[in-house]
Amino acid sequence: MALVLSLLLLARVDSNAAPRVNSSPAKFAGAFVDWGPVGRERTLQAWEKWLKQPPSSVVGVDFYGQANWEDFHKLTWVPGIWKKLNPSRNVVWSVPLTVPGTPLVDVANGVHDGEFEAAARAIADAQPRAIIRLGWEMNLSQMAWFAKDHEADYIAAFRRVVGIFRRHSDTFKYDWCPGWGTQDTPADLAYPGDDVVDYIGLDIYDFKHEGSPEERWNTFYLKAPFGLEWHRDFAARHGKPMSYPEWGVGNFGDNPYFIQQMHDWFVKNRNNIAYAAYFDVDGLWPTRISNGQFPKSQKLFGKLFSR
Repeated sequence: MALVLSLLLLARVDSNAAPRVNSSPAKFAGAFVDWGPVGRERTLQAWEKWLKQPPSSVVGVDFYGQANWEDFHKLTWVPGIWKKLNPSRNVVWSVPLTVPGTPLVDVANGVHDGEFEAAARAIADAQPRAIIRLGWEMNLSQMAWFAKDHEADYIAAFRRVVGIFRRHSDTFKYDWCPGWGTQDTPADLAYPGDDVVDYIGLDIYDFKHEGSPEERWNTFYLKAPFGLEWHRDFAARHGKPMSYPEWGVGNFGDNPYFIQQMHDWFVKNRNNIAYAAYFDVDGLWPTRISNGQFPKSQKLFGKLFSR
């Protein structure tokens, strides 16, 4: 009787904790990786081996060019490289909704349908089940498709491009993905509609903020406007799974606490998350976790996200 009561008490005490799992599923172990000598696929295979995930089980992330329309169009060969190296790999394609100098209204009115037709055809031929992350981080002012004061144009452009992609594959999934936090405009004003969205994403990085890692987690990530709790609730209201196409440490430095909390958030909400992908490339700031520059975070990441 004493043993039973003890077990019941322990279960009650731990009832609010993130569910414990013995291994991390592949859907949490995706990544955007460096090109390497022959293509991202080879680098992603090494990533999978590091995390002991089954071959071809994690999603890769890649980006179409966004500097101008020539840059956009010339990358139509890249999906084929992924397919050549591994036809079993599925890819999250981050597709710009426009480029600098072209207003969203032009895309909404069909002026650049040809560019999107070419991209849709190339991706459909290589990854017909791809996830199309269209016009991501529309709430950040540096994006060419920044939606502030142009929400109707953003929505119309998003819906038009989804229509183009659907003509080339009926198994594409579409990911609408703001950046976390308040940023430069409320993201939900640019939501394009449940009929053209399959996943509701959120990009989230550990930035420099005041306070301890614990305080910063609660203030700037978990409970912030347009943070993790908002993301969970917004996706639930629309009946959509969540996704995390970009996340990582680096701007603040080596922070294993952030790694642990993100992992626990994924596990706690695992039934409502389609996929997550770590940004394992140094971009505007260092974020790569596989090269030893963040040793504490790397060690914990390897432990938590291994199969």
